[in-house]
Amino acid sequence: MRKLLGCVAALLAALTGFAKYGATISLDRSGGFYKTGETAVCRVKLTKDGQPLVGTKARMILKFEGRELKKELFETTGRAVKFSYSSDKPGWVYFGFEVLDNKGKTLRGNDVQRHGAKPTIVAEIGAIFDMEKIRSAAARPADFDEFWAERRAKLDRVPLKPVLEPLKCNVRTVKLFKVTVPTVGEYPVTGYLALPVNAKPKSCVAYVDWSSWSASDANRNRAIAHARRGGIGLTTTWHGRPVDMGNKWYNYKTTIKINGGLVGIEDRDTWCFGFMYYRVMRALDFVKSLPEWDGKNLISIGGSLGGAQSTAATALDPAVTMAVIKNPCFCEFDGAASGRTGSIPRGSNRPGAKSPAALKAQSYYDCVNFAPRIKCPVFICTGGSDELCPPSSVFAVYNAMPAGTKKQMFFTPGAGHYGQIDKTADPKIQEMMMSGVIDRYVEEK
Repeated sequence: MRKLLGCVAALLAALTGFAKYGATISLDRSGGFYKTGETAVCRVKLTKDGQPLVGTKARMILKFEGRELKKELFETTGRAVKFSYSSDKPGWVYFGFEVLDNKGKTLRGNDVQRHGAKPTIVAEIGAIFDMEKIRSAAARPADFDEFWAERRAKLDRVPLKPVLEPLKCNVRTVKLFKVTVPTVGEYPVTGYLALPVNAKPKSCVAYVDWSSWSASDANRNRAIAHARRGGIGLTTTWHGRPVDMGNKWYNYKTTIKINGGLVGIEDRDTWCFGFMYYRVMRALDFVKSLPEWDGKNLISIGGSLGGAQSTAATALDPAVTMAVIKNPCFCEFDGAASGRTGSIPRGSNRPGAKSPAALKAQSYYDCVNFAPRIKCPVFICTGGSDELCPPSSVFAVYNAMPAGTKKQMFFTPGAGHYGQIDKTADPKIQEMMMSGVIDRYVEEK
Protein backbone atom coordinates (compact mmCIF):
# COMPACT_ATOMS: atom_id res chain seq x y z
CA MET A 1 0.00 0.00 0.00
CA ARG A 2 1.32 3.41 -0.93
CA LYS A 3 0.02 6.56 0.60
CA LEU A 4 1.18 10.04 -0.31
CA LEU A 5 0.45 12.73 2.22
CA GLY A 6 0.47 16.35 1.10
CA CYS A 7 0.55 18.88 3.89
CA VAL A 8 -2.14 21.51 3.62
CA ALA A 9 0.00 24.58 4.01
CA ALA A 10 -2.02 27.24 2.25
CA LEU A 11 -0.91 30.08 4.48
CA LEU A 12 2.43 30.18 6.30
CA ALA A 13 3.50 33.02 8.57
CA ALA A 14 7.13 33.69 9.43
CA LEU A 15 8.25 31.22 12.08
CA THR A 16 10.24 33.70 14.14
CA GLY A 17 7.65 35.22 16.43
CA PHE A 18 9.93 38.09 17.47
CA ALA A 19 10.50 39.25 13.88
CA LYS A 20 9.09 42.61 12.80
CA TYR A 21 8.96 41.52 9.17
CA GLY A 22 6.92 38.56 8.05
CA ALA A 23 4.73 37.30 5.24
CA THR A 24 1.70 35.37 4.22
CA ILE A 25 2.82 32.97 1.52
CA SER A 26 1.10 30.16 -0.36
CA LEU A 27 0.95 28.16 -3.57
CA ASP A 28 -2.10 27.81 -5.79
CA ARG A 29 -1.97 24.10 -4.87
CA SER A 30 -1.67 23.71 -1.13
CA GLY A 31 0.03 20.33 -1.38
CA GLY A 32 2.79 21.73 -3.59
CA PHE A 33 2.66 19.03 -6.28
CA TYR A 34 2.57 19.74 -10.04
CA LYS A 35 3.03 17.87 -13.28
CA THR A 36 5.71 18.92 -15.74
CA GLY A 37 4.33 21.56 -18.09
CA GLU A 38 2.03 22.92 -15.39
CA THR A 39 2.63 26.27 -13.70
CA ALA A 40 3.27 26.69 -9.99
CA VAL A 41 1.95 30.02 -8.75
CA CYS A 42 3.31 31.56 -5.56
CA ARG A 43 1.37 34.32 -3.78
CA VAL A 44 3.15 36.41 -1.15
CA LYS A 45 2.11 39.39 0.94
CA LEU A 46 4.95 40.89 2.95
CA THR A 47 4.20 42.46 6.32
CA LYS A 48 5.78 44.51 9.07
CA ASP A 49 4.52 44.23 12.63
CA GLY A 50 1.67 42.20 11.23
CA GLN A 51 0.53 44.93 8.85
CA PRO A 52 0.81 44.76 5.03
CA LEU A 53 3.90 46.46 3.62
CA VAL A 54 3.19 49.32 1.22
CA GLY A 55 5.74 51.09 -0.95
CA THR A 56 8.69 48.94 0.16
CA LYS A 57 11.24 47.47 -2.20
CA ALA A 58 11.55 43.70 -2.13
CA ARG A 59 13.22 40.93 -4.09
CA MET A 60 12.05 37.49 -5.26
CA ILE A 61 14.69 34.79 -5.69
CA LEU A 62 13.78 31.89 -7.99
CA LYS A 63 15.74 28.63 -7.98
CA PHE A 64 15.33 25.27 -9.64
CA GLU A 65 17.18 22.36 -8.08
CA GLY A 66 19.24 24.77 -6.02
CA ARG A 67 20.45 26.77 -9.02
CA GLU A 68 19.47 30.40 -9.10
CA LEU A 69 17.41 31.25 -12.19
CA LYS A 70 16.64 34.88 -11.53
CA LYS A 71 16.14 37.67 -9.03
CA GLU A 72 13.22 40.01 -9.53
CA LEU A 73 12.73 43.35 -7.80
CA PHE A 74 9.23 44.52 -6.97
CA GLU A 75 7.50 47.10 -4.81
CA THR A 76 4.96 46.07 -2.21
CA THR A 77 1.42 47.40 -2.53
CA GLY A 78 -0.19 45.93 0.57
CA ARG A 79 -1.73 43.19 -1.55
CA ALA A 80 -0.49 39.73 -2.47
CA VAL A 81 1.94 39.56 -5.40
CA LYS A 82 2.06 36.55 -7.73
CA PHE A 83 5.12 34.81 -9.13
CA SER A 84 5.06 31.70 -11.27
CA TYR A 85 7.26 28.98 -12.67
CA SER A 86 6.69 26.14 -15.12
CA SER A 87 9.07 23.21 -15.52
CA ASP A 88 9.45 20.81 -18.42
CA LYS A 89 11.27 18.26 -16.24
CA PRO A 90 10.77 16.68 -12.81
CA GLY A 91 12.30 18.55 -9.90
CA TRP A 92 12.06 21.18 -7.19
CA VAL A 93 11.37 24.90 -7.53
CA TYR A 94 12.06 27.38 -4.74
CA PHE A 95 10.72 30.92 -4.18
CA GLY A 96 12.51 33.09 -1.61
CA PHE A 97 11.83 36.71 -0.62
CA GLU A 98 13.95 39.54 0.77
CA VAL A 99 13.14 43.09 1.87
CA LEU A 100 15.31 46.08 0.91
CA ASP A 101 15.83 49.44 2.60
CA ASN A 102 15.33 52.75 0.82
CA LYS A 103 18.91 52.61 -0.45
CA GLY A 104 18.40 49.21 -2.02
CA LYS A 105 20.38 47.33 0.64
CA THR A 106 19.06 43.91 1.67
CA LEU A 107 17.78 43.84 5.23
CA ARG A 108 19.06 41.06 7.46
CA GLY A 109 19.04 39.82 11.02
CA ASN A 110 16.53 39.00 13.72
CA ASP A 111 13.97 41.51 12.53
CA VAL A 112 13.87 39.80 9.12
CA GLN A 113 15.06 36.21 9.12
CA ARG A 114 13.14 32.98 9.41
CA HIS A 115 16.34 31.40 10.72
CA GLY A 116 19.88 32.57 11.44
CA ALA A 117 21.24 30.39 8.61
CA LYS A 118 19.22 32.53 6.18
CA PRO A 119 19.56 36.05 7.63
CA THR A 120 17.94 37.86 4.70
CA ILE A 121 15.04 35.52 3.87
CA VAL A 122 11.71 36.76 5.23
CA ALA A 123 9.56 34.18 3.43
CA GLU A 124 10.10 31.07 1.30
CA ILE A 125 8.21 28.18 -0.21
CA GLY A 126 8.82 25.38 -2.70
CA ALA A 127 7.02 22.97 -5.02
CA ILE A 128 7.73 19.61 -6.65
CA PHE A 129 7.15 18.68 -10.30
CA ASP A 130 6.36 15.03 -11.13
CA MET A 131 7.50 13.65 -7.77
CA GLU A 132 7.10 10.03 -8.85
CA LYS A 133 9.61 10.55 -11.71
CA ILE A 134 12.40 11.95 -9.54
CA ARG A 135 15.13 9.31 -9.63
CA SER A 136 18.85 9.23 -9.02
CA ALA A 137 21.05 8.90 -12.11
CA ALA A 138 24.13 7.94 -10.11
CA ALA A 139 25.12 4.28 -10.27
CA ARG A 140 24.72 2.11 -7.16
CA PRO A 141 28.01 0.29 -6.38
CA ALA A 142 27.91 -3.27 -7.69
CA ASP A 143 29.41 -4.52 -4.43
CA PHE A 144 27.18 -2.40 -2.15
CA ASP A 145 25.55 -5.36 -0.40
CA GLU A 146 28.84 -7.23 -0.17
CA PHE A 147 30.48 -4.20 1.45
CA TRP A 148 27.83 -4.06 4.14
CA ALA A 149 27.93 -7.81 4.73
CA GLU A 150 31.66 -7.50 5.38
CA ARG A 151 31.09 -4.61 7.77
CA ARG A 152 28.42 -6.57 9.61
CA ALA A 153 30.81 -9.51 9.97
CA LYS A 154 33.56 -7.23 11.26
CA LEU A 155 31.19 -5.77 13.85
CA ASP A 156 30.07 -9.22 14.96
CA ARG A 157 33.65 -9.95 16.01
CA VAL A 158 33.44 -7.17 18.61
CA PRO A 159 31.81 -8.50 21.82
CA LEU A 160 28.57 -6.80 22.86
CA LYS A 161 29.58 -5.52 26.29
CA PRO A 162 27.42 -2.50 27.15
CA VAL A 163 28.20 -0.33 30.16
CA LEU A 164 25.18 1.25 31.87
CA GLU A 165 25.48 4.01 34.46
CA PRO A 166 22.27 4.98 36.34
CA LEU A 167 21.28 8.64 36.23
CA LYS A 168 18.77 10.62 38.22
CA CYS A 169 15.50 11.03 36.32
CA ASN A 170 12.84 13.59 37.20
CA VAL A 171 10.09 11.29 35.95
CA ARG A 172 9.29 8.80 38.71
CA THR A 173 7.94 6.18 36.29
CA VAL A 174 11.18 6.08 34.26
CA LYS A 175 14.66 4.69 34.84
CA LEU A 176 17.47 6.54 33.03
CA PHE A 177 20.99 5.38 32.17
CA LYS A 178 24.09 6.58 30.39
CA VAL A 179 25.09 3.96 27.85
CA THR A 180 28.42 3.06 26.25
CA VAL A 181 28.71 0.11 23.87
CA PRO A 182 31.99 -0.92 22.17
CA THR A 183 32.02 -1.12 18.40
CA VAL A 184 34.46 -0.95 15.48
CA GLY A 185 36.58 2.18 15.51
CA GLU A 186 37.84 4.64 18.10
CA TYR A 187 34.48 5.90 19.30
CA PRO A 188 31.78 3.66 20.84
CA VAL A 189 28.03 3.94 20.87
CA THR A 190 27.12 6.60 23.44
CA GLY A 191 23.70 7.77 24.50
CA TYR A 192 20.84 7.59 26.96
CA LEU A 193 18.60 4.62 27.70
CA ALA A 194 15.22 5.11 29.37
CA LEU A 195 13.04 2.25 30.61
CA PRO A 196 9.67 2.15 32.33
CA VAL A 197 10.04 1.33 36.01
CA ASN A 198 9.07 -2.28 36.69
CA ALA A 199 8.86 -3.13 32.99
CA LYS A 200 8.39 -6.85 32.52
CA PRO A 201 10.48 -8.98 30.18
CA LYS A 202 9.40 -8.89 26.53
CA SER A 203 6.80 -6.18 27.22
CA CYS A 204 8.11 -3.03 25.52
CA VAL A 205 8.22 -1.56 22.03
CA ALA A 206 11.72 -0.13 21.39
CA TYR A 207 12.31 3.35 19.95
CA VAL A 208 15.78 4.40 18.78
CA ASP A 209 16.14 8.16 18.22
CA TRP A 210 19.18 9.21 16.17
CA SER A 211 20.87 12.61 16.63
CA SER A 212 21.27 15.29 13.97
CA TRP A 213 24.57 16.84 12.87
CA SER A 214 25.58 19.20 15.67
CA ALA A 215 28.34 19.41 18.24
CA SER A 216 26.11 18.40 21.12
CA ASP A 217 25.00 15.77 23.59
CA ALA A 218 22.33 13.18 22.82
CA ASN A 219 18.80 14.21 23.78
CA ARG A 220 17.87 12.39 26.99
CA ASN A 221 14.40 13.92 27.00
CA ARG A 222 13.44 12.04 23.86
CA ALA A 223 14.44 8.75 25.47
CA ILE A 224 12.44 9.64 28.58
CA ALA A 225 9.38 10.55 26.50
CA HIS A 226 9.34 7.10 24.89
CA ALA A 227 9.66 5.40 28.29
CA ARG A 228 6.81 7.50 29.71
CA ARG A 229 4.60 6.01 27.03
CA GLY A 230 5.65 2.53 28.08
CA GLY A 231 8.40 1.90 25.54
CA ILE A 232 12.15 1.52 25.55
CA GLY A 233 13.80 4.81 24.60
CA LEU A 234 17.37 4.99 23.30
CA THR A 235 18.90 8.22 22.03
CA THR A 236 22.45 8.16 20.72
CA THR A 237 25.12 10.63 19.70
CA TRP A 238 26.22 10.47 16.08
CA HIS A 239 29.84 11.18 17.01
CA GLY A 240 30.43 8.61 19.76
CA ARG A 241 31.85 11.05 22.29
CA PRO A 242 30.80 10.75 25.96
CA VAL A 243 27.36 12.00 26.97
CA ASP A 244 26.45 14.29 29.87
CA MET A 245 29.57 16.46 29.52
CA GLY A 246 27.88 19.88 29.45
CA ASN A 247 27.15 22.04 26.42
CA LYS A 248 30.54 23.78 26.27
CA TRP A 249 32.45 20.50 26.08
CA TYR A 250 31.01 19.61 22.66
CA ASN A 251 32.70 21.55 19.85
CA TYR A 252 34.38 21.01 16.49
CA LYS A 253 37.74 22.49 17.53
CA THR A 254 38.82 20.15 20.32
CA THR A 255 36.40 17.30 21.01
CA ILE A 256 34.73 16.51 17.66
CA LYS A 257 37.37 17.27 15.05
CA ILE A 258 35.97 16.17 11.68
CA ASN A 259 36.85 19.17 9.46
CA GLY A 260 33.28 19.65 8.31
CA GLY A 261 32.94 15.95 7.51
CA LEU A 262 35.99 15.84 5.23
CA VAL A 263 38.25 13.65 7.38
CA GLY A 264 38.99 10.50 5.38
CA ILE A 265 36.30 11.36 2.84
CA GLU A 266 38.07 9.88 -0.21
CA ASP A 267 38.17 6.35 1.21
CA ARG A 268 35.06 4.36 2.10
CA ASP A 269 36.96 2.65 4.94
CA THR A 270 38.36 5.79 6.58
CA TRP A 271 35.64 8.45 6.17
CA CYS A 272 34.84 9.84 9.62
CA PHE A 273 31.10 9.41 9.08
CA GLY A 274 31.60 5.85 7.90
CA PHE A 275 32.32 4.78 11.46
CA MET A 276 28.97 6.24 12.52
CA TYR A 277 27.26 3.38 10.72
CA TYR A 278 29.03 0.82 12.89
CA ARG A 279 27.54 2.68 15.85
CA VAL A 280 24.10 2.56 14.23
CA MET A 281 24.24 -1.20 13.81
CA ARG A 282 25.67 -1.73 17.29
CA ALA A 283 23.02 0.49 18.93
CA LEU A 284 20.36 -1.74 17.40
CA ASP A 285 22.23 -4.83 18.62
CA PHE A 286 22.17 -3.37 22.13
CA VAL A 287 18.45 -2.57 22.10
CA LYS A 288 17.62 -6.05 20.84
CA SER A 289 19.62 -7.53 23.72
CA LEU A 290 17.48 -5.84 26.38
CA PRO A 291 15.19 -8.28 28.20
CA GLU A 292 12.38 -5.68 28.21
CA TRP A 293 12.18 -5.56 24.40
CA ASP A 294 9.08 -7.38 23.12
CA GLY A 295 11.10 -8.97 20.33
CA LYS A 296 8.68 -7.70 17.71
CA ASN A 297 8.51 -3.89 17.50
CA LEU A 298 11.63 -1.80 16.84
CA ILE A 299 11.07 1.75 15.58
CA SER A 300 13.85 3.93 14.14
CA ILE A 301 13.44 7.73 14.24
CA GLY A 302 15.65 10.59 13.09
CA GLY A 303 15.89 13.90 11.26
CA SER A 304 18.66 15.42 9.11
CA LEU A 305 21.77 13.36 9.92
CA GLY A 306 19.47 11.39 12.20
CA GLY A 307 17.32 10.79 9.12
CA ALA A 308 20.35 9.36 7.31
CA GLN A 309 21.03 7.10 10.29
CA SER A 310 17.37 6.03 10.42
CA THR A 311 17.50 5.16 6.72
CA ALA A 312 20.64 3.08 7.17
CA ALA A 313 19.34 1.39 10.33
CA THR A 314 16.21 0.31 8.51
CA ALA A 315 18.18 -0.97 5.52
CA LEU A 316 20.85 -2.79 7.51
CA ASP A 317 18.80 -4.47 10.24
CA PRO A 318 15.68 -6.47 9.29
CA ALA A 319 14.54 -6.31 12.92
CA VAL A 320 13.51 -2.67 12.41
CA THR A 321 9.74 -2.73 11.96
CA MET A 322 8.98 0.95 11.32
CA ALA A 323 11.11 3.93 10.26
CA VAL A 324 10.52 7.65 10.67
CA ILE A 325 12.87 9.59 8.37
CA LYS A 326 12.71 13.39 8.55
CA ASN A 327 14.47 15.65 6.01
CA PRO A 328 17.46 13.28 5.75
CA CYS A 329 20.89 14.39 4.62
CA PHE A 330 23.29 12.10 2.75
CA CYS A 331 20.76 11.75 -0.08
CA GLU A 332 22.44 11.83 -3.49
CA PHE A 333 26.01 12.83 -2.71
CA ASP A 334 26.53 12.91 -6.47
CA GLY A 335 23.52 15.12 -7.09
CA ALA A 336 25.21 16.57 -10.17
CA ALA A 337 24.67 13.25 -11.96
CA SER A 338 20.93 13.92 -11.71
CA GLY A 339 21.10 17.68 -12.26
CA ARG A 340 20.64 18.40 -8.55
CA THR A 341 22.64 20.06 -5.79
CA GLY A 342 23.81 16.95 -3.96
CA SER A 343 24.09 16.21 -0.29
CA ILE A 344 26.25 17.87 2.30
CA PRO A 345 29.18 18.06 2.87
CA ARG A 346 29.57 20.43 -0.04
CA GLY A 347 30.65 23.99 -0.78
CA SER A 348 33.22 25.92 -2.75
CA ASN A 349 35.47 26.00 0.32
CA ARG A 350 35.42 22.21 0.50
CA PRO A 351 36.56 21.05 -2.96
CA GLY A 352 37.49 17.60 -1.68
CA ALA A 353 33.88 16.89 -0.76
CA LYS A 354 32.95 16.29 -4.40
CA SER A 355 36.14 14.81 -5.83
CA PRO A 356 35.68 11.61 -7.86
CA ALA A 357 37.27 9.57 -5.08
CA ALA A 358 35.00 11.15 -2.45
CA LEU A 359 31.86 10.55 -4.49
CA LYS A 360 32.83 6.91 -5.00
CA ALA A 361 33.45 6.44 -1.27
CA GLN A 362 30.25 8.24 -0.29
CA SER A 363 28.14 6.12 -2.61
CA TYR A 364 28.39 3.32 -0.04
CA TYR A 365 26.65 5.59 2.50
CA ASP A 366 24.08 7.24 0.24
CA CYS A 367 20.48 6.96 1.40
CA VAL A 368 19.35 6.39 -2.18
CA ASN A 369 21.51 3.25 -2.26
CA PHE A 370 20.21 2.02 1.10
CA ALA A 371 16.61 2.56 -0.03
CA PRO A 372 16.21 -0.62 -2.15
CA ARG A 373 16.92 -2.69 0.99
CA ILE A 374 14.08 -1.15 3.01
CA LYS A 375 11.14 -3.50 3.42
CA CYS A 376 9.35 -2.28 6.58
CA PRO A 377 6.79 0.57 6.73
CA VAL A 378 8.36 4.02 6.37
CA PHE A 379 7.14 7.53 7.19
CA ILE A 380 9.37 10.06 5.38
CA CYS A 381 9.05 13.83 5.25
CA THR A 382 10.70 16.85 3.68
CA GLY A 383 10.03 20.54 3.06
CA GLY A 384 9.87 22.74 -0.02
CA SER A 385 12.24 25.38 1.36
CA ASP A 386 14.91 23.00 2.67
CA GLU A 387 18.06 24.11 0.87
CA LEU A 388 20.37 22.15 3.16
CA CYS A 389 18.83 18.73 2.42
CA PRO A 390 16.96 19.36 -0.84
CA PRO A 391 13.50 17.77 -1.07
CA SER A 392 14.00 16.39 -4.57
CA SER A 393 16.85 14.20 -3.34
CA VAL A 394 14.58 12.95 -0.54
CA PHE A 395 11.99 12.05 -3.17
CA ALA A 396 14.73 10.18 -5.06
CA VAL A 397 15.23 8.08 -1.91
CA TYR A 398 11.49 7.57 -1.52
CA ASN A 399 11.15 6.44 -5.13
CA ALA A 400 14.11 4.06 -4.80
CA MET A 401 12.33 2.03 -2.11
CA PRO A 402 10.80 -1.24 -3.32
CA ALA A 403 7.31 -1.09 -4.81
CA GLY A 404 6.01 -3.38 -2.10
CA THR A 405 7.24 -1.21 0.79
CA LYS A 406 4.49 0.53 2.73
CA LYS A 407 5.54 4.17 2.66
CA GLN A 408 4.10 7.60 3.34
CA MET A 409 5.53 10.93 2.17
CA PHE A 410 4.71 14.08 4.13
CA PHE A 411 5.68 17.16 2.11
CA THR A 412 5.33 20.69 3.51
CA PRO A 413 5.88 23.37 0.83
CA GLY A 414 6.87 26.12 3.28
CA ALA A 415 9.04 24.16 5.69
CA GLY A 416 12.81 24.23 5.59
CA HIS A 417 15.59 22.74 7.67
CA TYR A 418 16.86 23.83 11.09
CA GLY A 419 13.96 22.29 13.02
CA GLN A 420 11.23 23.79 10.84
CA ILE A 421 10.08 20.41 9.54
CA ASP A 422 9.57 19.30 13.15
CA LYS A 423 6.83 21.90 13.57
CA THR A 424 4.78 20.24 10.83
CA ALA A 425 5.87 16.60 10.84
CA ASP A 426 6.16 15.92 14.58
CA PRO A 427 2.45 16.45 15.32
CA LYS A 428 1.64 13.90 12.60
CA ILE A 429 4.22 11.46 14.00
CA GLN A 430 2.85 11.85 17.52
CA GLU A 431 -0.67 11.30 16.20
CA MET A 432 0.47 8.07 14.56
CA MET A 433 2.17 6.88 17.71
CA MET A 434 -0.64 7.78 20.08
CA SER A 435 -3.31 6.31 17.84
CA GLY A 436 -1.42 3.07 17.38
CA VAL A 437 -1.08 3.61 13.62
CA ILE A 438 2.58 2.64 13.67
CA ASP A 439 1.88 -0.51 15.65
CA ARG A 440 -0.90 -1.35 13.22
CA TYR A 441 1.50 -1.08 10.30
CA VAL A 442 3.91 -3.35 12.13
CA GLU A 443 1.29 -5.97 12.83
CA GLU A 444 0.21 -5.92 9.18
CA LYS A 445 3.80 -6.75 8.25
